[in-house]
Amino acid sequence: MKVPEKHFIGLSFSGSFPMLVEYMPKLWATFLQRQEEISHVLHPVVRYDISDENRTYDMYTEYLAVEVEWFEQLPPGMVGFTIPERTYARFTHKGPMEHVQATYESLFSWLKEMGHQPNEQLLRMERYDERYVPSVHDAARVDNMYEIFIPLR
Repeated sequence: MKVPEKHFIGLSFSGSFPMLVEYMPKLWATFLQRQEEISHVLHPVVRYDISDENRTYDMYTEYLAVEVEWFEQLPPGMVGFTIPERTYARFTHKGPMEHVQATYESLFSWLKEMGHQPNEQLLRMERYDERYVPSVHDAARVDNMYEIFIPLR
């Protein structure tokens, strides 16, 4: 599916995967507390976790952000960026968060079977709405649900 250009403002964190496991819940809590500082938000209940993976160095940068109409002024310590129009494969994770790894394995297997190639150089997006909000809802809930967008070549 084609996703149009989007502008985002939010918080970021960079580190190794074990560091992400430790720090991302804290970043979510901080972002949710500070989200009201962001102007021109298009959909306040829709939040994104946007991932930039550097596999060479096993480093990850995660952006927790909301989509905005445009950048006017960035709140202190926040970043603003634009993702151009791209083609993504869209999937839905349903269930407890401990099953996310299985969801990703299944979706990458499906992409391969269908002849699609993920573009690992581009940013991956996870789209969260009222169905699941990290650090608010229990990660073990069976009705957790959010969208995963994998960029394609």
